[in-house]
Amino acid sequence: MRFHLRGFTSLLLAIAFVAVAFSGVMLYVSPQGRVAHWTGWTMLGLEKEEWSAQHVNFGLLFLVAAGLHWFLNWNLFWSYLKAKNARRLNLVAETSAAVVIAALFLLGAMFLIPPFGTVVLGNSQMQAYWENRSPRPPAPHAEEFKLPRFASMIGLSIDELKDALQKEGYVVPSDFVTVGELARQHGDVPSDILAAVQKHFPTAGSKPYGCQGKGQGRE
Repeated sequence: MRFHLRGFTSLLLAIAFVAVAFSGVMLYVSPQGRVAHWTGWTMLGLEKEEWSAQHVNFGLLFLVAAGLHWFLNWNLFWSYLKAKNARRLNLVAETSAAVVIAALFLLGAMFLIPPFGTVVLGNSQMQAYWENRSPRPPAPHAEEFKLPRFASMIGLSIDELKDALQKEGYVVPSDFVTVGELARQHGDVPSDILAAVQKHFPTAGSKPYGCQGKGQGRE
């Protein structure tokens, strides 16, 4: 059976296009990274970073497939731009229109001109939606903090933090495990760690970052 390179390239290009478009939509509706990481946000079983990886890799595949498609159809493409004889159609107007449309998208995105600005606004509103309905981290990237730093950040000593976690069933293997690692070890998300601590120290992490004092005392 003969392998049809042109047909293969067209199919690969179509698949890559659909994947890039779909992963782009998933990233468009996703929360900001600090919210996604803190709450363990997923969509269709994939985290935000995993959707980003899908988008980047299928984007690369799309570029490779598009380049191969262009190479295989170079003569046809070139005929659109250059008239070889008087009877050949010279697509000057069509080329100009394509360039103008591309320029409109470029400038519209740069200066947020409607409807391009509306698309950007929609993304901001979607991020605000997730942020308003999700528990906020006490500090950006708090899931990456090791326990002593996390305890200090939410106004507790490391012993108070560990005591609260152990009472909620968390096994702390080391003081230097990160909040995210501890959550994953127990099948939870980082926000669950703070929620568990707040059952014993309700005001933990309630003050603005940098304003907490150590040793709040049990309430």
